[in-house]
Amino acid sequence: MVLLLFGNAFAQERTVEYKIKAAYLYNFTKFITWPDSEEANFSVCIVGNDPFGQALSPIETRAVKNKPIRVLRLDTINQAKQCQIIYSAEISGDITPGILTIQSLYPILTVSDSKQFVRKGGMIAFLLKEGKIKLFINLPVLRKSGLEISAKLLEVAEVYEGESND
Repeated sequence: MVLLLFGNAFAQERTVEYKIKAAYLYNFTKFITWPDSEEANFSVCIVGNDPFGQALSPIETRAVKNKPIRVLRLDTINQAKQCQIIYSAEISGDITPGILTIQSLYPILTVSDSKQFVRKGGMIAFLLKEGKIKLFINLPVLRKSGLEISAKLLEVAEVYEGESND
């Protein structure tokens, strides 16, 4: 019985965590500016394992610059060229190098759950600090991509500017 209660508490905590992360992904659309695109939709793509479940469903009722938001769940990074935001919980194998390659070719915001992802050249990581989800942003990489980030978003984030910033 105790194990069941612990399992339920953990599941509820994970559900809340990913609802907050989903809200962040949506709020990035307000505080980051993408170059104009011919795409009909604004695509938020989950590559690999999807820890969100239904937490991302509410953002599909929203729009960015009059383009409906679509959540796409992709098996491989090769399918992500049409994405404006890529999220991957995994940073192992070929996913991280693939994400870094695609973000160098297209104005795509890349997000993960790992500080190492940002240190390796990704743009934003969700970090759990003191029971709260914080942002860790690689500002030079983000700016180089052609995306523009609001100072308001930087105010609530820890900014990584390279190895000397550790």
